[in-house]
Amino acid sequence: MRYLAAFLVTVAVGCQDMPPNPNPPPAGEPQLHLKLVVSSGLTQPLYLTHAGDGSGDLYVVEKAGRIRIIEGRTLRTQPFLDITGKTAKGGEQGLLGLAFHPNYRNNGFFYVNYTNTSGDTIIARYSANRSTKLADPSTEQVVLSVDQPYDNHNAGWLGFGPDKMLYIPLGDGGSGGDPENYAQRLLPQDGNRHMLGKVLRLDVNGSETGLNYRIPADNPSLGGRVSELWALGLRNPWRASFDRQTGDLWIGDVGQGTQEEISLGPGGGKGLNYGWKIMEGNHCYDNSIPPGCNGASLTPPVHAYGRSDGYSVTGGYVYRGSRFPRMRGRYFFTDFGSGHLWSLRLVNGTWTRKTEIGSAGTGLASFGEDEQGELYLISLFGGQVWQLEDQL
Repeated sequence: MRYLAAFLVTVAVGCQDMPPNPNPPPAGEPQLHLKLVVSSGLTQPLYLTHAGDGSGDLYVVEKAGRIRIIEGRTLRTQPFLDITGKTAKGGEQGLLGLAFHPNYRNNGFFYVNYTNTSGDTIIARYSANRSTKLADPSTEQVVLSVDQPYDNHNAGWLGFGPDKMLYIPLGDGGSGGDPENYAQRLLPQDGNRHMLGKVLRLDVNGSETGLNYRIPADNPSLGGRVSELWALGLRNPWRASFDRQTGDLWIGDVGQGTQEEISLGPGGGKGLNYGWKIMEGNHCYDNSIPPGCNGASLTPPVHAYGRSDGYSVTGGYVYRGSRFPRMRGRYFFTDFGSGHLWSLRLVNGTWTRKTEIGSAGTGLASFGEDEQGELYLISLFGGQVWQLEDQL
């Protein structure tokens, strides 16, 4: 993401509910509104999720290294987890992602994605006491450490798929233009940097020699071997999500200089090449890299947009909740810089974009989803959390 040069920018949105669209949509179309859930008390929040344990609690990740809990509409004072001493704070680094084990109700395990003080990506498991709603920092088990050559394009999301495997999209390692072409590398050449610019898929319910996880036997054969790699060709897939109905993997991939893109992996996207740095969105970026810009093996985005619409895509979710029927089946996303809130919907076999809210505010770092499939938005700058609603 490119948001970090602007950390001190004043937030364009305040602590009030966002007004409905002044131009009501036609009958049958959702009329979206952002309802304020938390107005203060959070510091640089950048992700929200749930534990899948029936509690109704929402868990919010703060960039500096804390996880906070929203109980009902009240922000709990004591952090669920505090690893600020382990976490890099600058640039695009920090505590970036959170995923609860599918069996969290019984085992208390959850997983985080953070940048350590050496600048590398750490995927770690922690244990929590569900009665006290507190995690023990001393229970950290590092699942995977990935060497980061630069301090940007760390990506950040991780999540369990419907197959109970842990998916981890990683950025291309940073700098600009992927100078080492990590996103297209498939074989180890210098440690594990070939994992950069990829989606990883791990079985964290076991281990094998030298690893704190298992490599699923049904991972694709990429580069002539089955490994952690599930898909490739990503630049900075900051936010991703699974459609809880179809199992499709949606990825918001931040662009280089001209295009932002939304990519879709049907059934999780096994073996797909999303194109970077051969392609940037629908534009040719480096035709010298096999298979070239006309390569049939590349998977184009389902939607891309240029600088007139924004400069840093924030991927979202397909709405599968029950409260707002007119929102169902639409994929909602935004842009960190412009604040436009859009949806994609399938019309005659084509994903078509619709502007839902013209200006939802700047600094919208992430969507979130609760256990019932209702959607939320988070402002990194102002620390607010809103729920996305349809004014029925």
